[in-house]
Amino acid sequence: MNLDILLSPPLAFAIGLGLAYLVYLFGRMVGARPQPSAGKLEPYACGENFEAHKFSFGYQRFFIAAIFFTIMHVAVLTIATVPAGVYAFRAFGYLVIIAASIAIAYSGID
Repeated sequence: MNLDILLSPPLAFAIGLGLAYLVYLFGRMVGARPQPSAGKLEPYACGENFEAHKFSFGYQRFFIAAIFFTIMHVAVLTIATVPAGVYAFRAFGYLVIIAASIAIAYSGID
């Protein structure tokens, strides 16, 4: 009997997913049921009541930096693969467009 079919990635994934679901069901069957309480959903931090409206994360600078690095990587890849000769001067125009897009992205930062 040939069992090589069990090593194919889709079938191995399906078998692993099925086993994981069986372990999940077993844990759910054996585990204790949670008891609802009033304070369980309240925010709590380091022994003090946490007021969530006073603190918020701002990811705008991170996304601008991520876009900057993405633009730079694509620019380097594109400039590096430009063929030599007459078309090489078109890369300078592309660099101007890249610089303009980075300047526009950074002008929106507070």
